[in-house]
Amino acid sequence: MSTMMKAMRFVGDLDDDFYKDERQRDVWNEASAVGLQSVFWAVFVSSAILPWVAGRTGAWISLALLIVALFGSVVTIVYALRRDVDVYVLSNYNRPRVVISIALYLVAAVGIMARLKFDSYEESSTWVGALVGGIVGGGVAIAAVKLHQQRAKRREAAEELL
Repeated sequence: MSTMMKAMRFVGDLDDDFYKDERQRDVWNEASAVGLQSVFWAVFVSSAILPWVAGRTGAWISLALLIVALFGSVVTIVYALRRDVDVYVLSNYNRPRVVISIALYLVAAVGIMARLKFDSYEESSTWVGALVGGIVGGGVAIAAVKLHQQRAKRREAAEELL
């Protein structure tokens, strides 16, 4: 077992007797998912509001919140991948909650960039470049996930034929 997996088992206290009962484990996993998503919604809403209400200080706080949320997402995805669960295979990005969370994230990103930009307009091309790069990067990431999903479906179809 890798060091990361040992650390995650410790953090999640996965060796506790609580997890031996299958129903308790399933309900706890669902509750954990709901809790994690609730935290993400709170982060996205707060991050979208803070730069506009609290100025530069709010923008820095929003940036920190988004970085913490990113860390939580990465840990969750890496843990699942290490356990041979591909989180991208069944992902659906056309759901209303996904669209709303992306919209909140973009409002937060625009607010952060607007509040943290330098007073000099000579640097505006840097911020415009960052915005365009973020949009292009997000599009590439979504395309990569879609491609991964299509490949997984084709692989499953090929396995069924055998």
